[in-house]
Amino acid sequence: MNANNTAIEISSVSKKYKVYHHRESNLKYVILNLLKGKRKKISSEFWALKGINIKIAKGQTIGFIGRNGSGKSTLLKLISRIIYPDGGTINAHGKISTLIELGAGFHPELTGRENVYINASILGFSRAEVNRKFKDIVNFSGLEDFIDNPVKTYSSGMYVRLGFSVAINIDPDILLVDEVLAVGDETFQKKCIRKIHELKKAGKTIVFVSHDLESVQELCDQVFLLHNGRLVTQGKPLEVISEYHRILIGNSDLQLREEGPKPESVLAVADIDAAAVSNSKNRWGSKEVEITGVVFLDNKGNETNFIKCGEQFRVRIHYHAYSKVEKPVFGVAIYSDRGVHITGPNTKKHGFSIDAVEGEGVVEYEAESLPLLPGTYLFSAAVYDLSMLQPYDHWEQHWKFHVIESEAVVDRYGLITIPSRWSIKHGK
Repeated sequence: MNANNTAIEISSVSKKYKVYHHRESNLKYVILNLLKGKRKKISSEFWALKGINIKIAKGQTIGFIGRNGSGKSTLLKLISRIIYPDGGTINAHGKISTLIELGAGFHPELTGRENVYINASILGFSRAEVNRKFKDIVNFSGLEDFIDNPVKTYSSGMYVRLGFSVAINIDPDILLVDEVLAVGDETFQKKCIRKIHELKKAGKTIVFVSHDLESVQELCDQVFLLHNGRLVTQGKPLEVISEYHRILIGNSDLQLREEGPKPESVLAVADIDAAAVSNSKNRWGSKEVEITGVVFLDNKGNETNFIKCGEQFRVRIHYHAYSKVEKPVFGVAIYSDRGVHITGPNTKKHGFSIDAVEGEGVVEYEAESLPLLPGTYLFSAAVYDLSMLQPYDHWEQHWKFHVIESEAVVDRYGLITIPSRWSIKHGK
């Protein structure tokens, strides 16, 4: 990256905090411990960031995502010089405006008007610059009728709106945004988003921290993922958000544990013999045929619990029949993670007849294009007799898999994506 085109350069930056532990308030207890030679450790070091290296070009909109405590807000405070690193350097080229701690410089006894000038000066802007922008700041905040009142009379929403208006209207070169696009009512929030888009089009450098992944995907050119104070990956929004979902979910055994959600089955089951039902709350059946495992496969045939939206989805259901069982019916069901039943196909309804099963075998279910939108889904598998009244083995919502983003699918809302197209005709 050309040095002249660099807005922010972060080199080997680390930041640590002291974490203070509970100290015994009883003086007698402390003195006795000292006499006995015992000393409690009252603090330890916590590295909020460790060895971060990032270059941000001028005019880019960059997103930082990660779990709480990953170091996102700390990094923005370091860039804005609210705090300073314990190692490494940060160089920012241009005037910075921060949407981090809105109204942090406001004095409650002073009016909104007076605080606009004070707050802008804290951000490094001259009185002349504020004079030129003052009307825009007030109009944007919607506080024209209250601007000459002391801010101690403002509601918390009014207070934050004025702070946001100052920070976003003083024509910065670099704008740092930390979880503040949800300030005020819905109308004001939309105004904020529009203003961010305007600054983006004007070529301003924007650094954006948020848990709102849809906004990150919509606004950002590039996204950085922080985890436990370290930079894990960077790249296109969809790719990095998918990796973030993997971290959130975890890469260990992803099977739903016994304590997971167990809504009642929506599959038709009638007059099940209680003596034949398993003791497990989400498994029942007479066990002439047992389901011994379920494996999810991606479009390359790899075993995985992560499937891209819109790609091929295959499930292998492993079974063991202890004797010859004629005309079995295998079925599956998919639910949202909140227990909403999405689909429940079976071999009988599909006209796929199985003459008999005996010993070990595998039944495979395949969807050419998975229409589920990103999220976590619960999976049931079952085998019944031909009448669908006698369960041999029914596992209800025992497994789970995760659908991740795909550039081929642009839908974002709801549970499924439906192949479709738009058209328009002018006139009659």
